[in-house]
Amino acid sequence: MRRPTLQLGLAVTAAAIIAVPTVVHRDVTPAALPPAWEASRQVDAEQASASAANVQRNEAERRAEAKRKREAKRKAEAKRRAQAEERRRAAQRAARARAAQGGSPSANRALGMQMCAARGWSAGQCSDLGRLWQKESGWSQRAHNGSSGAHGIPQALPGSKMASHGSDWATNPRTQIAWGLDYIAGRYGNPSNAWAHSQRTGWY
Repeated sequence: MRRPTLQLGLAVTAAAIIAVPTVVHRDVTPAALPPAWEASRQVDAEQASASAANVQRNEAERRAEAKRKREAKRKAEAKRRAQAEERRRAAQRAARARAAQGGSPSANRALGMQMCAARGWSAGQCSDLGRLWQKESGWSQRAHNGSSGAHGIPQALPGSKMASHGSDWATNPRTQIAWGLDYIAGRYGNPSNAWAHSQRTGWY
């Protein structure tokens, strides 16, 4: 008996082989976004940028407004201080003007102390002048002794003697004080000597 030929075995073997499909690789390009989506994305980006710009602008405006308020407050405070200083200086000028003119006994005394010190007399000597004329007239420019005719702060006798220092001798404290200081300087040398004489005799 003859053996089967190899051709049949080869045919069976070939039939049993399973064909393997060939895989072909191709480049895959992502699909483009729809136009509406792209437009929406751009709008969102623009809105985000505008929002950030608004935040920065608002912050800059807030800082500028705070700076303006601080500057306005500083100027207002400087103006207030300047006005207060001007009022203080005006009050001082008015006080000096009143003292320079005299008027009330206290103002006349203040003027007398200034004029006394201006002559170079000491504080003690000017203090004695204050005592002397307080006793004589109470530092009133209108003080008048009806019996003797003595008049004014220094009680000049007669009062018309003071006309050598001004025609307003009857009412002007400065004129009366200037005359009285010259009188004391010429007769006693200084107010302390005049005060000592007044204490001993009752007049000077």
